[in-house]
Amino acid sequence: MINMEVNEVPDEIIDCLFDAIEKNNKLYVILKEDSKDNEDKVEKVFGKDVEFLDMMDVIQKKMLSDLMDAVSIFDNEPFLNKLGFMQVTEIFYDLTKLHQSRKMLFNYALLGRRGKEGLLQTLGGGRLTKSAIFVPSKKEKDAETFIKKWNVEYMKKRVFVLGG
Repeated sequence: MINMEVNEVPDEIIDCLFDAIEKNNKLYVILKEDSKDNEDKVEKVFGKDVEFLDMMDVIQKKMLSDLMDAVSIFDNEPFLNKLGFMQVTEIFYDLTKLHQSRKMLFNYALLGRRGKEGLLQTLGGGRLTKSAIFVPSKKEKDAETFIKKWNVEYMKKRVFVLGG
């Protein structure tokens, strides 16, 4: 949808933007200071099909879930990161089909043992329950590869958590 490079956007536009988000071929803009003058500046650069979002509306109207997959056009990072959220992947796994000794070895490899780091420490993740972990979504593939290697059934879910 956006046919211009970010570096082509004039500084006065960048200075008035909190962020510009592209989702479903639509451009959403959040201004640092909501004013008609700022809206006019943005529309001159991006066109009239821009939809302006108010930060309080984003938070109060539960728009966060609508913007979960939205990406900033400036740095190609998830928009919710700019609000202090971090995307993590929760992985729920089932060890019931493993023999007891394999369960123990799996947990050692996952959690570490005797001062050696396990997968979770290496990936910057953590344990949620006895059969659930979380990892930063950027490291999700590494965690999946590990679990598949052990022939363990699992399911995953991406979520945003506040803080880092």
